[in-house]
Amino acid sequence: MASEGEQSQSSFGRDYWLRRSEGFRVDAPSGRIGHVRGIRFGRTAEPEVLEVRAGLLGRRTLLIPVSDVEEILPEERLLRLGGSPHVLESGPRHEA
Repeated sequence: MASEGEQSQSSFGRDYWLRRSEGFRVDAPSGRIGHVRGIRFGRTAEPEVLEVRAGLLGRRTLLIPVSDVEEILPEERLLRLGGSPHVLESGPRHEA
Protein backbone atom coordinates (compact mmCIF):
# COMPACT_ATOMS: atom_id res chain seq x y z
CA MET A 1 0.00 0.00 0.00
CA ALA A 2 1.31 3.47 -0.86
CA SER A 3 2.03 5.89 1.92
CA GLU A 4 1.06 9.53 2.08
CA GLY A 5 4.76 10.43 1.87
CA GLU A 6 5.12 8.61 -1.42
CA GLN A 7 2.25 10.50 -3.01
CA SER A 8 3.50 13.91 -1.91
CA GLN A 9 7.06 13.29 -3.13
CA SER A 10 6.26 12.24 -6.68
CA SER A 11 3.55 12.94 -9.22
CA PHE A 12 4.18 9.50 -10.73
CA GLY A 13 2.26 6.48 -9.44
CA ARG A 14 3.33 3.33 -7.65
CA ASP A 15 3.54 1.14 -10.80
CA TYR A 16 5.68 3.77 -12.55
CA TRP A 17 8.30 3.61 -9.80
CA LEU A 18 8.11 -0.17 -9.38
CA ARG A 19 8.84 -0.52 -13.12
CA ARG A 20 11.91 1.67 -12.64
CA SER A 21 13.13 0.25 -9.33
CA GLU A 22 16.06 -1.78 -10.63
CA GLY A 23 19.04 -0.92 -8.43
CA PHE A 24 16.87 0.44 -5.59
CA ARG A 25 17.77 -0.68 -2.05
CA VAL A 26 15.13 -2.83 -0.31
CA ASP A 27 14.66 -2.42 3.44
CA ALA A 28 12.41 -4.24 5.90
CA PRO A 29 11.66 -3.05 9.45
CA SER A 30 14.43 -5.39 10.62
CA GLY A 31 17.03 -3.84 8.28
CA ARG A 32 18.45 -3.96 4.77
CA ILE A 33 17.39 -6.88 2.56
CA GLY A 34 19.37 -6.12 -0.60
CA HIS A 35 18.99 -4.41 -4.00
CA VAL A 36 16.47 -4.89 -6.81
CA ARG A 37 18.08 -6.88 -9.60
CA GLY A 38 14.99 -7.14 -11.80
CA ILE A 39 11.22 -6.92 -12.01
CA ARG A 40 8.87 -9.71 -13.07
CA PHE A 41 5.50 -8.93 -14.58
CA GLY A 42 2.14 -10.69 -14.32
CA ARG A 43 -0.40 -11.45 -16.99
CA THR A 44 -1.70 -7.88 -16.88
CA ALA A 45 1.79 -6.48 -17.58
CA GLU A 46 1.85 -4.95 -14.10
CA PRO A 47 4.89 -5.40 -11.82
CA GLU A 48 4.28 -8.51 -9.73
CA VAL A 49 7.56 -9.73 -8.21
CA LEU A 50 10.92 -8.13 -7.38
CA GLU A 51 14.15 -10.05 -7.89
CA VAL A 52 16.32 -8.89 -4.99
CA ARG A 53 20.05 -9.56 -4.60
CA ALA A 54 20.64 -10.37 -0.95
CA GLY A 55 23.22 -11.84 1.36
CA LEU A 56 26.93 -11.37 1.59
CA LEU A 57 28.14 -9.87 -1.70
CA GLY A 58 24.64 -10.24 -3.21
CA ARG A 59 25.07 -13.96 -3.82
CA ARG A 60 21.41 -14.89 -3.22
CA THR A 61 18.37 -13.93 -5.23
CA LEU A 62 15.06 -13.51 -3.40
CA LEU A 63 11.71 -13.22 -5.15
CA ILE A 64 9.52 -10.80 -3.20
CA PRO A 65 5.94 -9.84 -4.21
CA VAL A 66 5.45 -6.13 -4.90
CA SER A 67 2.48 -6.26 -2.53
CA ASP A 68 5.07 -6.32 0.30
CA VAL A 69 6.29 -2.84 -0.70
CA GLU A 70 4.78 -0.27 1.66
CA GLU A 71 6.71 2.83 0.64
CA ILE A 72 8.68 3.97 -2.40
CA LEU A 73 11.24 6.75 -1.98
CA PRO A 74 12.51 7.48 -5.52
CA GLU A 75 14.86 10.30 -4.45
CA GLU A 76 16.63 7.86 -2.13
CA ARG A 77 16.32 4.91 -4.55
CA LEU A 78 14.69 2.98 -1.71
CA LEU A 79 11.79 0.54 -1.33
CA ARG A 80 10.51 -0.09 2.19
CA LEU A 81 8.62 -3.25 3.02
CA GLY A 82 5.78 -3.21 5.56
CA GLY A 83 7.08 -6.26 7.43
CA SER A 84 9.23 -9.29 6.91
CA PRO A 85 9.30 -10.18 3.22
CA HIS A 86 7.11 -12.99 1.91
CA VAL A 87 9.87 -14.71 -0.05
CA LEU A 88 8.37 -16.66 -2.94
CA GLU A 89 11.67 -18.28 -3.90
CA SER A 90 15.27 -18.08 -2.83
CA GLY A 91 18.33 -19.35 -4.60
CA PRO A 92 21.95 -18.68 -5.47
CA ARG A 93 22.67 -15.84 -7.82
CA HIS A 94 23.03 -16.98 -11.41
CA GLU A 95 25.52 -15.17 -13.62
CA ALA A 96 24.33 -14.40 -17.14
